[in-house]
Amino acid sequence: MENLTKIQRSDNKLKSQLQQRKTPVDLKIDLSQYINHAHLVKNDDMEITHRFLLEDIEEQDCILLQVPNINESGYYSGIVGLKSYIDKFYDILRVAVIDPVIDYFFLNPPDKQGEFFNLFNTYTKQGQYWLLYEHQEIYDIVDGFISKYIEKTKASYIGFSIIDGNIDATLAIAKLVKERFPDIKILMGGNGIQVLDFGTLPNTKYTTDKYDFIDVFVMGDGEETFVELLMSDFSDESLRSIKGIVWWDNGKLTHNERRGNIDMESLPFPNYEPLEENYYYNSTYNTNVPLVFSRGCPYRCSFCSVPDFIPTFRYRTIDSVIEEMEHWINKGRYHFFCHDSIINGKPRWLQEFSRRVIEKGWGDGMISWGGNMRLQEHMRDIESMELYYKAGMRKMITGFESASEPVLRHMKKYTKTDGVKEIFENVRKINEGKEYPMQFAMQIIVGYLNETEEDFQRTIDFVKEYHDCMSEILTCSAFLLHEPLKKRWLSEGEKFYNFENNVVYDTDYNTTKQRIEWLDRIEETFKEIRIPYSIYNRGIVLDFYGREKR
Repeated sequence: MENLTKIQRSDNKLKSQLQQRKTPVDLKIDLSQYINHAHLVKNDDMEITHRFLLEDIEEQDCILLQVPNINESGYYSGIVGLKSYIDKFYDILRVAVIDPVIDYFFLNPPDKQGEFFNLFNTYTKQGQYWLLYEHQEIYDIVDGFISKYIEKTKASYIGFSIIDGNIDATLAIAKLVKERFPDIKILMGGNGIQVLDFGTLPNTKYTTDKYDFIDVFVMGDGEETFVELLMSDFSDESLRSIKGIVWWDNGKLTHNERRGNIDMESLPFPNYEPLEENYYYNSTYNTNVPLVFSRGCPYRCSFCSVPDFIPTFRYRTIDSVIEEMEHWINKGRYHFFCHDSIINGKPRWLQEFSRRVIEKGWGDGMISWGGNMRLQEHMRDIESMELYYKAGMRKMITGFESASEPVLRHMKKYTKTDGVKEIFENVRKINEGKEYPMQFAMQIIVGYLNETEEDFQRTIDFVKEYHDCMSEILTCSAFLLHEPLKKRWLSEGEKFYNFENNVVYDTDYNTTKQRIEWLDRIEETFKEIRIPYSIYNRGIVLDFYGREKR
């Protein structure tokens, strides 16, 4: 009864926060979206619920979790796909997906301005996971929630899936788990592995030779590797034979032979049903069923790490996607969201997929779907856009980034701004008289390396001109420099001035102070045109630059 009362009290607190929220906030850390994600405030009567899996969970061989950070749109897809693979092909293994961190945050809504919250998914203090040990919350999460799952399931393995934004919190939690349960084997995988010091995007602050509390790191596609780990006796001899792992061989971190990519057609449909009573899952997807068309991205935008995380771009067959959608449609589910980094990486694939959807009789509004789309040439063809609309595409998340050709050219984006305008004009024409329009969820970068005042003003002017085609400004981010781009900039003969770190620096084109001012100005534009928006990274820049200098 006490726990039920606490849940209800938390439920009321969250609902009150949603109802009172009048304007978007500066999202310094993306986890705060689980409280104030834009679509959650469309219905003030929305019931906020959460199912605690601990109440019903049984004994397991392994439990899987991902520490939350919704900066990664593919949240849950990796661990759910892994469990679905095991359930289909290796049902002798008992594996469960758990979400103890959201259990904790649901009962204890975090202080979004507090130090713990800012450290939990950090950019400013990467690699310093031990700073979280100065806060009681991290112990409460481990001792009050994760430990309870381990004790009840009697699991021999716990698997953590990491992305680049949740590594520090995951390391802090994993070390505490190992201290409390020294016999449990801790496995770590996911795209975030590539950010560790031995990855393809190495961050030397993640010194893995000191992470002896992690038993095995899994590189690349993890389905087959994970199964072999669970079915091994974990002896040195057996671990030496498993491809795709980094592990401790006689106290030395050892890299086994790499494993090739798994055949995507062999993968079963991910089963998200166990998560549908999870508050965080619902706040992210609502009534949409997550889909995956492809893995990776064929493009090489200067600021994006996806091609380094997933070097090979590959699609599923259209037949397999249609079969998965039919599975959900037969269950009465008609709305889908694609996890892919890009859904139009092969325009012909997307066009043929749309035709197949229409042939199945699902067009003309029966279903809806959307995902990340790169603004490019084929979208200037209005017949292609009309085909997508008829097949149910309604929301396009797009890395628009800037309305300046010089900026886009350096970003390695589609650079024809007249062509981009033509795309938006096509959408405007298609939407005439439509009750459910096709719209863009915009992603914008402010303060790119070679962005000038004139470039920035072009972006503001474009947003004002075409905001009727936009559902929201999904992200408006202060640009944060990363090492590969820093090296490229210098190799091109460009310079940095007043360089303090990868957040605070000036170029011949803009200064840190200007970038902060630009964020404030573009925010006023969003308010003026009354469009939902989220500002990212402004708090990070201010932390480094000094708020008093603003």
